[in-house]
Amino acid sequence: MVLNPAEPVTRTFTLREPLLLFLVGACLSISQFVMIRDFVTILYGEEVVIILVTAAFFMGLSIGYFISLKFSYKFFHNSFLAIVFLHLTFPFSYRMLAVEIARLNLDGYMYVVLMFVYALIFSSIFAVFLPRLVHEKSSDKESAIQKMKVLYSMELIGFAAGFAIVSMSWNKGVDFILPIYWALLAVIIHLALQKKTWTAAFVLLAIVSSNSIEQVDRRTTALLYEHKHHFHEAETLLTINSAYQKVEVIKDEDGELYLYLDGLLNLNASDLEDLNYYIAETPARLIKPERTLIIGNGTLSSVPKVYPHSKFVQSVELDAGVLLAGQKFFTPTDELKGLDRWNLIVDDGKHFLKTTDHMFDLIIMDIPSPLTIQEAILHTKEFYQLAKSRLTEKGVIAVQLSGPLQHNNRTPARVVAALSEVFDEVMVINSDQADRSFGFASRQLPFSGADMRQATHEYEKGLKIIVPNDIPSYLSEAVPLALDNLDLVLCRGLDRFTDRYFDVDRDPCRKVRDWTEGYFNND
Repeated sequence: MVLNPAEPVTRTFTLREPLLLFLVGACLSISQFVMIRDFVTILYGEEVVIILVTAAFFMGLSIGYFISLKFSYKFFHNSFLAIVFLHLTFPFSYRMLAVEIARLNLDGYMYVVLMFVYALIFSSIFAVFLPRLVHEKSSDKESAIQKMKVLYSMELIGFAAGFAIVSMSWNKGVDFILPIYWALLAVIIHLALQKKTWTAAFVLLAIVSSNSIEQVDRRTTALLYEHKHHFHEAETLLTINSAYQKVEVIKDEDGELYLYLDGLLNLNASDLEDLNYYIAETPARLIKPERTLIIGNGTLSSVPKVYPHSKFVQSVELDAGVLLAGQKFFTPTDELKGLDRWNLIVDDGKHFLKTTDHMFDLIIMDIPSPLTIQEAILHTKEFYQLAKSRLTEKGVIAVQLSGPLQHNNRTPARVVAALSEVFDEVMVINSDQADRSFGFASRQLPFSGADMRQATHEYEKGLKIIVPNDIPSYLSEAVPLALDNLDLVLCRGLDRFTDRYFDVDRDPCRKVRDWTEGYFNND
């Protein structure tokens, strides 16, 4: 038994240690990916949630390192077996526990407790190996340091190998990566315990479980949406991990399709019609652009709307997983056939704008709300300055504002403030039908408020149009989003997180700022 202090040192034993640490590193990398992606989706993937889940995972690692030398071999043997067999239930067991928390309407703290408990189970057991192996058979400090260097290096190499396996699983379901993960765990059991009975039992259970991974994955996902997202009935049509996020397509009892990214609703099929009409079709009809650039819009649903009005359409989407979901469920490939004046590139929008030589008459920013740093960067004044450099003299950038523009410092106002710092003219339309606002900015807008009214009056008669001269009155409290001022991401995420799980008053960031100002003013 490798981790038994009574075991005599042999050459086989020595060779086994680096291999064991290599496999531990690989499993640690895979388990980190699976756990963080799943819990971010369960808790809804704002930046605050991503930080919290990642912190929970590494706290589990730290606890594992801390307690690794504080218990006996027998305790390690028994706890390791219990935990490693429990890994055969991941990620489905904690999904079902989250479903029960939602079904029983338990306190929101229970989700956080669930996350930290499973983070401990996921990561702590892997953290135990390195310190125990370094400590055992080390006659002095120098030999312990040398052993530490070798074994830690092997663990890091294994972690990199695990990440390579993770990258192979992108745009696939967990039915691809879990059998690989379980196979690695089986080898770890054999190397660590050298008990063929336990290894055989684990392998047998893993083989049986592998036959139903996809079905269980889809069903537990559907149950999560029924109880936590309050669907009456839900069917999972797609659940994959892309390189950037978890991509899920859910169908409700009425046949409506919903696209969720990291547990956050990105769009549903009904929303697409209104969204595409205002952010894409309307400006394209008004401008008749020579060249149009669409950044985002992974469903590609706006392409057929813009194509008849533009001589060339360039789509840029970063996430191949969203493109897969879009073409499979939201924009059938038949609708895109024969569009010889359209081109698609899988790339980051910022990188594309920095490297392209083309100028555009219309740039459509069909991207999610700024709930993460990555998304928020595409709403900053620095990004809009970059976009402006690729616009023609009367070129227009169209942006969806995530909600109605109001006299406050919330997301729509801060995005419009960023636009106003870069462009000479900004027009905003508030659509009750689309339940959000849309901004249009340019050096010189090629259409007026009257033109917008005429273009949209048949689609929505009550559309509110805020012309450029009236925009400043909405921005008296608004601080433009900028690379050095992305507090909105954390504050909005914290607001939503605390309101959702702890039922506290809104805007905790404002309360902290007010308390801080009051404290220092009193001093």
